[in-house]
Amino acid sequence: MVKRANLLLLLLCLLIACRSDAPPEPTAAEIVSRAAAKMASLQGFRFVIDRSGAPAYLDASNTLSLRRAEGEYAAPDRARAMVRVIVPGLVTNIAIVSIGETQWQTNPLTGQWETLPPNWGFNPSVLFREDVGLPAILAADLTNVVLEGQEKLEGGANVSLYKITGEATSSKLYEMSGTLIGPETVQVTMWVEPGSFLLHRILVIEPVAGSEEPSIWQVDFSQFDEAFVIEPPIP
Repeated sequence: MVKRANLLLLLLCLLIACRSDAPPEPTAAEIVSRAAAKMASLQGFRFVIDRSGAPAYLDASNTLSLRRAEGEYAAPDRARAMVRVIVPGLVTNIAIVSIGETQWQTNPLTGQWETLPPNWGFNPSVLFREDVGLPAILAADLTNVVLEGQEKLEGGANVSLYKITGEATSSKLYEMSGTLIGPETVQVTMWVEPGSFLLHRILVIEPVAGSEEPSIWQVDFSQFDEAFVIEPPIP
């Protein structure tokens, strides 16, 4: 009887020791910081950008509205994407290649490659650059961050992800998006994988002056750390 009591006491001590050695749950700020650092360290990844709500115009004449972009990013500054745009009475797709500040797109009428003007409002390579893109904004410009718990994304990887909410107000977000997002405060929700701190999804909701509906941006990431080869298009 004494031996059994001693054995139970030993097992209890071992359980307590194991629990005390378990690492504490990271804070919301720590999760965001590590997710930003992880994104900056990746060779590349695949992204899908879906937007809805109030239109986000790509050109100064407000005729081309961005609807969706799907493509790949290769660090430090290369991206290619198929972009769905809405023009009055028409929905069409154009291909884009971005290398640094230089961009090319296919003409929606002829399908031929052409160089874009520098003020064109969507450069996917800038969105993910370490110095001015999402990693920089998450690391320095996200405020009021809260860990809402964990959940699985519908249609995403079958893993429980940290759900973080916060706000962003900065000129970086406005400049990074080619003036498509901001400069007012936007609501941000992100889903981050525990352990690896890979960012699987980020959702940005921006109120739009003069419109009852906000502009909603959802960006999903996959194929993490893949080395995509992205070259300038051949005319």
